[in-house]
Amino acid sequence: MLLTVAVTILVLGVLIFVHELGHFAAAKSVDIEVPRFSIGLGPKMFGFRRGETEYVISWIPLGGYVKMAGMADEEVTSKLEGPDGGVSGDSLELGPRDFDAKPLWARTLVIVAGVIMNWVFAIVAFTAIAMGEGVVEPRITTVSPDTPADSAGLMAGDLITRIDGQSVRDPLQVILLIERKPNEEVRLTVDRDGESLLIRATPAAEEQFNEIAQESRTVGRVGIEIGPDRYQLGLGRAFAHGWGSTVYWSRAVIQFLGDFVTRKASPREVGGPIMIGQISGQAARAGPWRLLSFMAIISINLAVFNLLPIPVLDGGHLVFLAVEGIQGRPVSVNTRLRFTTVGMVFVVGLMLWAVGNDFLRILGI
Repeated sequence: MLLTVAVTILVLGVLIFVHELGHFAAAKSVDIEVPRFSIGLGPKMFGFRRGETEYVISWIPLGGYVKMAGMADEEVTSKLEGPDGGVSGDSLELGPRDFDAKPLWARTLVIVAGVIMNWVFAIVAFTAIAMGEGVVEPRITTVSPDTPADSAGLMAGDLITRIDGQSVRDPLQVILLIERKPNEEVRLTVDRDGESLLIRATPAAEEQFNEIAQESRTVGRVGIEIGPDRYQLGLGRAFAHGWGSTVYWSRAVIQFLGDFVTRKASPREVGGPIMIGQISGQAARAGPWRLLSFMAIISINLAVFNLLPIPVLDGGHLVFLAVEGIQGRPVSVNTRLRFTTVGMVFVVGLMLWAVGNDFLRILGI
């Protein structure tokens, strides 16, 4: 239990720090005043001041923020900080180091820097794993008889390089892509003794209990096993692997969001901090490389989530900036505050929903 709590704090703390560090560094690079850098939300637990910035740890470990002078949208989020952390929105006069006084390109850079840092963390993590623990090739070791793979002509020794045109780099990617296509044809590109072959197979439908959603779902299976042999990569190939893995998981998260909107994915699959904590604990027990891999995947989830066009998230800020670029003038402060308030309510509701799913999962409901 103590290990799970400690690892959860580590995972969330590191990833929030990485994201907010991106905003902070970008703000400083374009000379924006930063009064506060917070890991966590809500009232301050403790902190210290260095120069113009107060660095704090706050009580609610569900996010963080970099407060920038003259950023009107911060008025809403600052209300969560407590009596000593609010900003004043009474004056619209902008100083030279205020966020809203900076050119459009500078503000855009500051907003996107957080998600860029999350992706950079994932690339570095996957690269380190490929160099340290090594990677497992998606090479087939066994083809079960009388299965879709057997009927399609797949053979032991085939190295799967692409599925439906999408590059794959490890067995988990192969499993997840095939699982999505029960009773639907998939195109597998394999390397067989140096020759590239395109093989079509139709995964058989199989019922599988989804422990996250606590319900059964239908998945695709073709009847193959992939070998566990690992080998370490040099820096160049490891970086390519890290980049490819980050692109794959980014697509997977976007695909899940699409499935969620179209109801192909269960709402019960949305997890919160308790689920992150449980999986973090399991990953830590499996070893530091598994924990680092899990952190990379969560970092990508944070990056994609923050790009959603919801006011209060980075994606919402980018929408305001895009509108400003199109119409040639900023969106009014009052309009931004109204939309940001709605966005805050939506995000808090989503957090409560995720935490509710966590408790239902624990109770086995």
